[in-house]
Amino acid sequence: MKNRFILFRIPVVALIALSLSLFTVPASAETIVSVDSVCVEPGDSVSVPIKINNVTNLGVADITLVYDQSVVRITDADNSEFDFMHPVINNSAGTVRMVAMDYSDAGLSGDVKLADLVLEAAGSADETSNLDLIINELKEAGTPETVIPAVTDNGTFGIINPPEPPTSLSNTTGCHWINWTWAVGSNSDFVEVKINGAWVENCTNQYYNCTYQPHATQTINLRGYNSSLNKYSPHLNQTTTIPDHVPVAIARSVHRHNNVGSTYLCKSIFNASASYDPDDSIANYQWNFGDKTSGTGALVEHIYSSCNWNGTGYDPFIVGLTVTDDLDPLINDTTILSVNVYIAGDVNGDGRVNIADGTIFGLQFGTNCGDYCWGENDDGDQADLNNDCRVNIGDAMILGTNWGYTAW
Repeated sequence: MKNRFILFRIPVVALIALSLSLFTVPASAETIVSVDSVCVEPGDSVSVPIKINNVTNLGVADITLVYDQSVVRITDADNSEFDFMHPVINNSAGTVRMVAMDYSDAGLSGDVKLADLVLEAAGSADETSNLDLIINELKEAGTPETVIPAVTDNGTFGIINPPEPPTSLSNTTGCHWINWTWAVGSNSDFVEVKINGAWVENCTNQYYNCTYQPHATQTINLRGYNSSLNKYSPHLNQTTTIPDHVPVAIARSVHRHNNVGSTYLCKSIFNASASYDPDDSIANYQWNFGDKTSGTGALVEHIYSSCNWNGTGYDPFIVGLTVTDDLDPLINDTTILSVNVYIAGDVNGDGRVNIADGTIFGLQFGTNCGDYCWGENDDGDQADLNNDCRVNIGDAMILGTNWGYTAW
């Protein structure tokens, strides 16, 4: 029986221990008396709460705040959640003592505000003071007045000059972009960037770059921000217009060798299609063919009625191309190229139509320029006397008809 009794008691004891553990009340969180860290501009003041956090049945509080009176002074203490609160402010000693009582039996619980202190800057910019709390007494309401254990969470008081706006704002532009740069003003944690009044980012860099439509006008608005003061600087603005960029004229003579075509038809062909306007389109192509005649268009044909023989060789015609963009005011660009024009039938450009021309022509007879207007086949281009991109009987007729002719 004894053994049975012992065996029976072991599980009972364990059961009792388990039951007690299930009903154990957890320890309450720590009560903290706190004051926030704050910053103000020189000569300004700020209201700061003294709070007793996570407290239960609080009836009496006696708290002292110690500070550096050369940096900060206290001008007021009120707005307490207690039924009674009396502050003793001593700016000469750098202390304020706050004694408060709640008259209810239950006291105050939760996060309780002891007072709002008005702190005024007494020192200069860049000076700071500790805000150190001393707990003289914290007691529960009712009888007996049980002491409430607590710790402090101290703060600091700082004096900061206000944030200054950015400086040295400048910009560079491309056909489709604007890049703004600036220097950050003092006491700014970041620069707020707005474009045309719309917020785009809080920027810690000293530049902002974005793409826009050609010729766009954009206004950037900048202001610095100081997080300690929760304050913005004055604005800095700049309006920028992406300028009209100059078009680029590119002229090409489709045939490097041309003949006087007024008697035996030979059309010189000029191509400006490679010309471009970086920020829009070209509205006009104007040609000067170098023989006191002109034409318009990206691809033009021209028939020369004479050549420029100088006594020993041909001088080329200087052809000019002017392209104009489509923005008012109009902007243009001009380029020139040299164009060879020989007498009809002169294949090799020596001023005579003879057997030397016939030899080159015979070797090239039957060829054509394909899609590349003769490309590197210079002999083929010379033998193509009527510029139809084929060396055939049509060119042979021109050669034969003009056999023996000279440029002088």
